[in-house]
Amino acid sequence: MTIGPVFDSQEELADSFHTSLEQFKRHFNKEESCVEALYTAKWPNGYRCPRCSFSQCYTIRRRRLPIYECGSCGHQTSLTVNTIFEKSRTPLTLWFQAVYLHTQIPAISAINLMHLIGTTYKTAWLISHKIRHAMTQSDSGKRLSGLVKINCAQYGRPYNPTIYRHPQEHPLLVGASLSLEGSLTHLKIKQVPNEHLVEDRVTPLGRDAFIYDHVDSRKSMVTSNILKFSPMRDRQLLSVAKHASLWINSTYCGIGAKHLQAYLDHYCYLRNHNSPFSVHLSRCASASVCTYKMLIGKPDTGVVPRPITLIYPQLLNKTPYLVSC
Repeated sequence: MTIGPVFDSQEELADSFHTSLEQFKRHFNKEESCVEALYTAKWPNGYRCPRCSFSQCYTIRRRRLPIYECGSCGHQTSLTVNTIFEKSRTPLTLWFQAVYLHTQIPAISAINLMHLIGTTYKTAWLISHKIRHAMTQSDSGKRLSGLVKINCAQYGRPYNPTIYRHPQEHPLLVGASLSLEGSLTHLKIKQVPNEHLVEDRVTPLGRDAFIYDHVDSRKSMVTSNILKFSPMRDRQLLSVAKHASLWINSTYCGIGAKHLQAYLDHYCYLRNHNSPFSVHLSRCASASVCTYKMLIGKPDTGVVPRPITLIYPQLLNKTPYLVSC
């Protein structure tokens, strides 16, 4: 699956969504139809009490959204509890439109979302990041396997011709599973923590931590290149990283380090998944709660590495066969 085209303006992008969005809105034009779809997404095999797993419940319809009371232990729950929709006062009809728009290509900015669904910018921004949170959790469950290639890359143009890193240069590691024909089958792009860098160069520890976190070592053969100007760099991975940067800049007008990883995960999600809306909704319904406080509380650097003492002992036993350039 490829991502494109990259639009010249947000107005042109909004026009491209208009027709298909109107069709989607006609299908989910009432809160009741959204409740039915979310019920199926949350409990695909029928209701299950989150406390005792009993399969029968009473439905209480005294609020905007129904409450489900377990027929065995009496525990009450709702469709939005423990999902990205929890404690949101935004109608499900608008949430559904936002999920739909974020899973289309080439996605949508918070400003455009604000105009299309009629919310404030803060609400549109929060909804967007909660959806990206669900995308990140969904993609984190699948590791790269088989023939895997890893290459260093960068978000932001090179400001300095030396090894010294400019604050707007963000080193990345791009990893992908490849088919026998050499095409990318699954993609991951991750920010590199400052602790895994020497100026703008990725250290071997940064590469090893990426492999440990994102590669299935039992089923993989990995080729890596973390040298910035090596002639052995993988041009296909560099091209993907460049396109991801262009996509972020054209759609969102550039992103700082604090939230960059969420947008990189969004790009990889669109590239890795070509699924119907019901599948995307199921992923949103199974993702953990994400709050505004959690989002603004992220470190300014965007990523925090795990302590070396936790990574190194496991790397010694789990690092797959590695060819380093």
